[in-house]
Amino acid sequence: MKDFRILYLGDRQDEVDRIGALLRQAYLPVEMVWVRGQGPLQSALESGWALDLLLLADGTAEAPLDPALALAQKQCPLLPALLLSDAAGSEQASRWIGQGAMDVVSARDWVRLLPAVRRSLQWGQEQAARRELEAANVRLSSLLRTVLDASSEGILVTGLAGQITAYNRKFLTLCGIPDYVLAPMQLEQMLQFLQDQFLDSAAFMREARSLAQAERGPLSLLIGTRDDRTLETRVQLQQQGGATVGRVFSVADVTAREQALEAMPGPMSADLLEAARTGQAVPWYLTEEQLVISDKALPLLGLTGETLPRDLPALEALIHPADLDGFHRALERPGKAALELSLRRGDGVWLRTRWTLKRCEDGYRGLFTAIAGAYVPPAGA
Repeated sequence: MKDFRILYLGDRQDEVDRIGALLRQAYLPVEMVWVRGQGPLQSALESGWALDLLLLADGTAEAPLDPALALAQKQCPLLPALLLSDAAGSEQASRWIGQGAMDVVSARDWVRLLPAVRRSLQWGQEQAARRELEAANVRLSSLLRTVLDASSEGILVTGLAGQITAYNRKFLTLCGIPDYVLAPMQLEQMLQFLQDQFLDSAAFMREARSLAQAERGPLSLLIGTRDDRTLETRVQLQQQGGATVGRVFSVADVTAREQALEAMPGPMSADLLEAARTGQAVPWYLTEEQLVISDKALPLLGLTGETLPRDLPALEALIHPADLDGFHRALERPGKAALELSLRRGDGVWLRTRWTLKRCEDGYRGLFTAIAGAYVPPAGA
């Protein structure tokens, strides 16, 4: 344990030594620093020393207690000050405590002095810990803000009641929202503000509200804007101590990816499927009678050529029951969709995958990729 540094203002060296010895006998490791007069007191307070306690004794001709306490409160308001007075009455003691003193005791009253010193040192330590925690929170907040603003995706964080708690600049840019507009908003107000930017505002509001009420994640949504962009929005649940405390939305501009998908021919050729697979994205094409998936998906799914699904029922047999409703809803959408599905691999392990789909003239087409990390099916599913 480090020594507590105590600054003593008084006239008598022997009093400093006596108090220091008594504190050390009570197992308080202390270093006593003695000053005499207002000038030396001010110099000591301004020196930058790591002080833990002030002991201000009365009877000091060169530094009476009133101006000494006022100076200490001005220079170091969070440094505990204990006043030592043999003559102060209760009214005077109350006045000094009202001006910031921790307590007023007699230097000769050891029964009261030791507990008062202990309380004052503990208060000082608590204040130092609180200041360090506040400084750490400021540093952490600055770091998180830097990380958020460095993200290539737009980020929005909300509480369970829909209050907006954090966002980054990329989110404002992607969604065309002025900072001064978003700051006081709730999530529902923000959606109302945004809806006119999208091709199907009613569908946008319906799907966005569904994401905002998600009880599990991640979930995804593809949205077409009136300026010919495609935005993909994903939501994750924010967990704290095992409880859900909010939701984290990420928004990415996937226009280039969707335009490349649009350029793909009808039933995609094996060469095109294989080329796409080398980029870890497996194209698929679905009609009423046939499902086309590249054989390059075999290692991913742990299947053989004979067991790779070739129609919709075979694909549905691989999808976890908890994800089937979302898959069917995605097929019913008139435009684009994005979602995550858990597929049972050939070895029985669940693989979390991310899918995009677009309705075309004779069916659906899209891409799917594996998501890193183990997937645990929902309880009871």
